[in-house]
Amino acid sequence: PIVEQSVSTDATIVTDGFGGYAGLNKIFREHQVLNKEKEEYARGEYHTNTIEGFWTLLKRGIYGQYHKVSLRHLQSYLNEFTFKYNNRGNNQVFNFLINKMATAS
Repeated sequence: PIVEQSVSTDATIVTDGFGGYAGLNKIFREHQVLNKEKEEYARGEYHTNTIEGFWTLLKRGIYGQYHKVSLRHLQSYLNEFTFKYNNRGNNQVFNFLINKMATAS
């Protein structure tokens, strides 16, 4: 239900073989399932490397920086690590943050 509510039905969904994703091909334009048990990590342009990289960053950050999270602040943790991941190649991110702080009301 979360995927159905959050993703356009015109999307191509790329997942691993987790059973909870079964039936997505009936809802979305396309559903590519990668079989990691058979060492299929990519199929043409389709892969799950990006999301796996994000989860790795998030888990390392929680274990190494915060050590635990609470449900009350979970969205804030996710927002922080989403920002970090989306700006991981931005050499000007520090300047961006300083500028945002200086112009905040």
